[in-house]
Amino acid sequence: MRITGGMMITTLLADLRRAQQRLSTFQNQLASGKRVQRPSDDPVATVDSLRLRARLAEVERLRANAQDARDWLEMTDSALDRATQILQRARELAVRAASGTLPDSSLQAIQAEVQQLQDHLLEVANSTLGDTYLFGGFGTQQPPFVADPASSTGVTYQGINGPIQREVAPGTTLTINVPGDAAFDPAFAALSGLQVALQNRDVQAVSATGIAAVDQALDGLLRFRAEVGAKVNRIELGLYRMDEIRVDTEQLLSGVEDADIAETAMRLSVSEAAYRAALMAGARIVQPTLMDFLR
Repeated sequence: MRITGGMMITTLLADLRRAQQRLSTFQNQLASGKRVQRPSDDPVATVDSLRLRARLAEVERLRANAQDARDWLEMTDSALDRATQILQRARELAVRAASGTLPDSSLQAIQAEVQQLQDHLLEVANSTLGDTYLFGGFGTQQPPFVADPASSTGVTYQGINGPIQREVAPGTTLTINVPGDAAFDPAFAALSGLQVALQNRDVQAVSATGIAAVDQALDGLLRFRAEVGAKVNRIELGLYRMDEIRVDTEQLLSGVEDADIAETAMRLSVSEAAYRAALMAGARIVQPTLMDFLR
């Protein structure tokens, strides 16, 4: 086959373009640190990358849910702890009043403190996380408890009961709210009953029913605190597991997408040398012209 000068030049230009493309590819990989920059670079790796990125997004979504649930439960536990302290103080006062040895002035002072405890309990029962009320069920935008002197407990519950749930692991949902009426109504009733007994200077009632009501309300709060604590521990374990999954997935993704810097630098160097050699060869091929022979 006859090789013409035009054919040689065309082949030379094609070789130079390919060498430039390889050079550009390795330069981009080295600059970005990514081996796969377009789906056409490695279709199989692109599919793996999309799958791993979808898994990472799912892990991040579940972590956000779990952290939100943990914040809610920890705030709930804090509120229940304060309610427990209120009732424990009320019980101390009730035991003192039930001794039957205190004058009316002391019983009046105890009654006044119990009133303050009840007011404080109302604040605790209306605890919020940000601008969200914790104990109103689905009614998260208004105080679940309001003072109501006409009520036997001194308050009225206006929450909308229902389970607030978060998906904290694949296929696992957790109810994070505590029903406010179940948790606090016995406490309000106990303090209200104690108030009435103290107002009537009825130490027998304080002894016979007041202390027992406070104890019953305390037991209820402790049961809710135990449930909340168990859920917090479960979420902590789930977060730890998701952190492990995230690290493993990120490592797999790095193996699929990231460039081997040392290897890429070596390939860039080789490509650069090949490109320079091609230019030199081209210069030798293209340079001789008729004018060169006429000189």
